[in-house]
Amino acid sequence: MSILIHFENIILLTYLTISMGGKQPIIRPSDYQINPVTSQLLTQNSQPVAPELTEILPKIKQQTKVPILLPSQLLITGTDNQIYVDGKGTNNSYEITLAFEKDCTANACSIGYMSGEKGGKPLDDEFSRELSLVQDIKGYFRPLTCGASCAPPIIGWEYQGVFYRISLKGVGQSPEIEGETLKKMANSAIEAGAR
Repeated sequence: MSILIHFENIILLTYLTISMGGKQPIIRPSDYQINPVTSQLLTQNSQPVAPELTEILPKIKQQTKVPILLPSQLLITGTDNQIYVDGKGTNNSYEITLAFEKDCTANACSIGYMSGEKGGKPLDDEFSRELSLVQDIKGYFRPLTCGASCAPPIIGWEYQGVFYRISLKGVGQSPEIEGETLKKMANSAIEAGAR
């Protein structure tokens, strides 16, 4: 079987070798373009999960049937503190929480959360604007808002029947930066696919 790929596509070569049961495909240099389906599979299998989330992922995967979308990096700035991660899942949802203290139950030590809910929808007045995400997905965003207490910025989107949210403190000094930072994390989660 002859497969034409660019030499720099080492990851694709590894993927093909594994999928062919260890047999090496024949490689010839050419201008062959990887088809979008193969490229999407490659992306889904090659993007790492943010290091802070790797330990909680197996636990959540055992507890939920919802596809778990997680960013490749947590783009939180302005802290050198340890981040504690916890989470839980049900058949139809999951939530991963991040905090500066173990077993945090207060707003002061909470950093935020990431969640997915099958059949979920945005809550009334949860978001203040729309934005575009990868794959022509409509996203929803609300910057940091403060009243009696402050609610961290949040981004949400619906993907394949699941409503996903990322809400985190420390992602920017202005609404524009908060939106761009959360958008980057959401896009990386979507591009990586189910974890």
